[in-house]
Amino acid sequence: MAHELHPGQNIAEMYAAALFALAQERNALDDVRAELETLAALVADDPALARFLESAIIETAVRARSLERMFRGRLSDLVLNTLQVMNAHGRAGLIAPLLRAYVLRLEDARGQVEVRATSAVPLDAAQQAEVTRVAELLSGRKPLVQFVVDAGLLGGLVLEIGDMRYDYSIRRQLHDAATRLRERGERGVGVRPVPA
Repeated sequence: MAHELHPGQNIAEMYAAALFALAQERNALDDVRAELETLAALVADDPALARFLESAIIETAVRARSLERMFRGRLSDLVLNTLQVMNAHGRAGLIAPLLRAYVLRLEDARGQVEVRATSAVPLDAAQQAEVTRVAELLSGRKPLVQFVVDAGLLGGLVLEIGDMRYDYSIRRQLHDAATRLRERGERGVGVRPVPA
């Protein structure tokens, strides 16, 4: 699904890959995801914690001791040890990108793909089922569809499957028509002089 890329996303993917492999060995894939979601929510809801994790002023050893006090017994060894390794490399603030990379890896392993279906009006159950069917045909994977309403589309549908975007909205069609008219006008194509 089209998500804004965090500047540390590529780095977080390395940690997510290692964490995923360990979680898979221990049959703890969903438990680790739940812990990462809880941790990411905690960081998102607590600006002071976010600043603490991201601060370049705080010594790594000081932050490591604080992380132990805050999370030992609350997080599994897998997640806390990953957080400590990230801290040791100055990456403790990459919790949200770590979660994102882990979730994408988990979905990929399960043959799933994130889909965002945006329409001008809410879709009924039959329409949602058809969108899900089409997304599965286009992706070859089990779609996890999020349905969104955006009245600005005017009509039609925008379907985002992973990194692919299929735009069948009226807004897009109007934009394309205006572009074609402007180009024709600039080239003078199809414009006949008006007789005097």
